[in-house]
Amino acid sequence: MRNEWFVGGRESLVARGAVSLFAMTMAVALPTPSHADPPRTTVAYQPMISTGLAARNLFEAWFIFDKSSDPAVPGYAIPEGATIRFTFPKAFTPKADHPPEAVMIKWEQGAVATKFTTTSDPRDPRTISIHFNGAVAPDAGLKAIHLRTSEINPVKAGDYAITVEFVDAGPLSGTTRAITHITSRPVSNVAPYNQLHPGKNEDWQRVKVGADAPLPIDFLVTVPNAPRSVISLKATGGGGLRILRDEEPIGSITTSGAPVTLTPETFGPGFSRLGIVEVRAKAGAAPGNAEIFAALEGGARCVIHLIVEGP
Repeated sequence: MRNEWFVGGRESLVARGAVSLFAMTMAVALPTPSHADPPRTTVAYQPMISTGLAARNLFEAWFIFDKSSDPAVPGYAIPEGATIRFTFPKAFTPKADHPPEAVMIKWEQGAVATKFTTTSDPRDPRTISIHFNGAVAPDAGLKAIHLRTSEINPVKAGDYAITVEFVDAGPLSGTTRAITHITSRPVSNVAPYNQLHPGKNEDWQRVKVGADAPLPIDFLVTVPNAPRSVISLKATGGGGLRILRDEEPIGSITTSGAPVTLTPETFGPGFSRLGIVEVRAKAGAAPGNAEIFAALEGGARCVIHLIVEGP
């Protein structure tokens, strides 16, 4: 994904960069159901921060719909005039000086270019509404919403249900619930990071057997309360990689499926102190689908897909 985000319908560059799926069992290919009701929705940490689902912090997360992140799979079409309403339970505390913002996400290339407005309901400050002033076409369809809110997360860790209502949204109209897991403290995050190759998709690459992946694979590691740590990679004897913070292991990068060889790239202090690491992937002799997993101890997990094709 690129870092061209449309916030409140206006394009802006976000220094955090843009990513694909995080934590993210939802990153795997999902079935594409035929909908006559609201999409099933999962809440996950916004990949670039550590605090969005932590107790006593401002809520900021991704609402992920039941569509595969594969660019070949269309997202949801949203008609002009539709509204999506998010209602938080009473355990969340509204904070008036933080107006809500949103980003419509189509995964493979960043934000959906549509006009919309994001507001708090004046009658219920725990309800945030996104009103679509323009339509979203299926070929650039909606797969997730990044919501930055005025709600302070509950004091106690646990699972909380957020009501998601689709209004005037055609066959998607109706109400569903999304369960958000609030953690007792911020968590370490790792996420795909496409900022170094804007406009190109690192997350779903195709490669011939025995060949190098066309693009290197970049990850961004965010560790709470550890600014300016040096993040690096080290090869292991089993073909995987260790993720290191100041030379201490904090996670790993592994593969499954079709055989793939991973080689870490070395970055200077500029990127490594920003938490950016890079991996080169080379397909083995067998075709199939390969998955490259990055995981942090006690924190997030994400996945990159590599489709290995026969000669």
